[in-house]
Amino acid sequence: MQMPWILQSAVERELEGCPAQAVRAAALDLSRRYRESGRAPDGARLARSAEEVRAYAAFRMPATYAAVSRALEIAREAGLSDAQTLTDVGSGSGSAFWAVRQAFPALAQARLLEREAGMIALAKRLAAEQEGCRVEWIAGDMRQTPIPPADLVTASYCLGELRPEDAESVALRLWGAAGRALLLVEPGTPEGHARIRRYAGLLAQRGAQILAPCPRGTEACPLGDADFCAFTVRVERTRLHRFLKDGELPYEDESFSFLLAAREAGAPPAARVLRRPRVHSGFVELSLCRAGGAAWEKVTRKSPDFKRARKAEPGDGWGEGT
Repeated sequence: MQMPWILQSAVERELEGCPAQAVRAAALDLSRRYRESGRAPDGARLARSAEEVRAYAAFRMPATYAAVSRALEIAREAGLSDAQTLTDVGSGSGSAFWAVRQAFPALAQARLLEREAGMIALAKRLAAEQEGCRVEWIAGDMRQTPIPPADLVTASYCLGELRPEDAESVALRLWGAAGRALLLVEPGTPEGHARIRRYAGLLAQRGAQILAPCPRGTEACPLGDADFCAFTVRVERTRLHRFLKDGELPYEDESFSFLLAAREAGAPPAARVLRRPRVHSGFVELSLCRAGGAAWEKVTRKSPDFKRARKAEPGDGWGEGT
């Protein structure tokens, strides 16, 4: 998956005239600080200078855009309907906005809540490249600032930067603002999945329909503490992206956990593919989570679903109606 050409070009223009090595050093340092922030979350400001904000957009936006886009694909299959209005919290440089904009071309209004002035300034310049959707930026901290209501409310890769009690309070406020649905995206790690599980439990207690990724709806997660639910999306790397990431491969795999909570019942699949398939001679093993629990299940060559099983991706629905 790749960001829209118009967005990719705008990001690259932001870096014109910036010393390449300085941007690369800023990107690598930012990557380290974001990883470390998960071990001691306090909402601290991580991208400090204009150079770091641009570096963030170049090295992090493609993966965030891809993760939110993939989560939206799965969400739509589970029953998420078109949204006319969006509120994105912790919006950063606007990755989630662009993903929603691509998923819902009829999106008419978006409100983006972000604390950092540098991120807002960059997001405004990038959003100037799109047409047809009115965008409003709100400068504020998600822990105190009122959250505008919208059909769809999103928060990606930001609740983990808060203390657990603050994150849960924000999650409930996000749900209160969601007219139709709330989409939360977290890193595809045991910690990210654990947060998603806590939010799912909190929201289910308040009447939310958990449409994705869980095929069980509001039932307890069967994975236990020894496993976690995460999905991957393959991100195409540009030459600039490879340089900033200090990588040689033309792609990277972004792992994410997510939650779709809705006001109305949707159409979750009978099962969800959790891992990439294990392909053997004559059969394929699929890691499936269904109402009865999670397990590897065998699909033989004689099955009409054999070819589909070989090509299955984490997050795909499985079973009747898929």
